[in-house]
Amino acid sequence: MDNLKEALKRKGINPSYQRMKIFEYLQGNKSHPTVDMIYKDLSSEIPTLSKTTIYNTLKLFAEKGMINCLLIEGNELRFDPNTSPHGHFFCVKCGAIYDVQLDEDCIEKIKKASSNEGHRVSELQITFRGICKNCLEKLH
Repeated sequence: MDNLKEALKRKGINPSYQRMKIFEYLQGNKSHPTVDMIYKDLSSEIPTLSKTTIYNTLKLFAEKGMINCLLIEGNELRFDPNTSPHGHFFCVKCGAIYDVQLDEDCIEKIKKASSNEGHRVSELQITFRGICKNCLEKLH
């Protein structure tokens, strides 16, 4: 908990118990959770937790560059504690989201293609869609 507290303080965030638990949850959960998922998993441990608190906390974490917000399917916002450049794979069968590592050259080429058209890239989200290896194994 002390490491979490220090990480929040370094970003200028008051490390309340709820904020630390939400940050800890994100760090230990690679499923790119939604607010509802976070609420479901933490509300029994923190009875005073509200979805509004989670929304506000995630908004603060995003503003401070501690997480990325992803819009992968419909209008459902997902949250990713991995802020390094990478892509995502969305399984259209089970709904799972996986990180996809992309080399820096690939990312720079994509940004440059947009810049060559006169645009300025401030954010890059790359999402692949298909069927994940777990679902493919179940099909065979």
